[in-house]
Amino acid sequence: MTLEVLTLAVGPNDESRVDEMSKLLCDIAGPTGTTVILLHVFSESAYDEGVREAGYDPENPPPAHTLASRLETIDEISARLHETDIEYRIRAEIGSEADSITRAAEETDTDMLFVGGRKRSPTGKAVFGSTAHSVMMNAPCPVAFVRKGVGPE
Repeated sequence: MTLEVLTLAVGPNDESRVDEMSKLLCDIAGPTGTTVILLHVFSESAYDEGVREAGYDPENPPPAHTLASRLETIDEISARLHETDIEYRIRAEIGSEADSITRAAEETDTDMLFVGGRKRSPTGKAVFGSTAHSVMMNAPCPVAFVRKGVGPE
C-alpha cells in the first residue's frame, strides 16, 4: 500500500509527544514522496486569543494556517521533517476538533491519520469525551494513536 498523504493532528497538549510523533512520521513517510499534513484545530476563542497574543490586528486576522505555523509544536515537527527532506504542509481549521480533523482527512484524501492523546479511564472518557476516540470512530482512513513514551525506538 502506497501512502501518499499522512496527516498529523497536532493538539495544544502535544508538546510532550513531539519526539514520538516526529520519529513515527519520518519512519513511515521516509524518502518515498509522501506528503505530511500538519493539522491544528483552533477553537474560536483560541484563534482569537492567538491573534491577539501574536500581535495581529483583530480586524484583519491572518489565515488560521499562518497562526498555526507559529505554534512551537508545529515548528519543531516541521523542522524535523525538513531535516529529512519530507514534504509537508501546514493546515489549520477553526471549529470542533473531532469534526474538523475528520473533515480535513476527507478533503485531503489522507491515507493515514495520526492523533495524540493521553491514557484515560473509561469513566474519564465517558465524562469528558475523547477527541481521539471520536476521530478513530469516524475517520475515513486508518488512525494511529500516538502517546508519549509509547512508540518506535
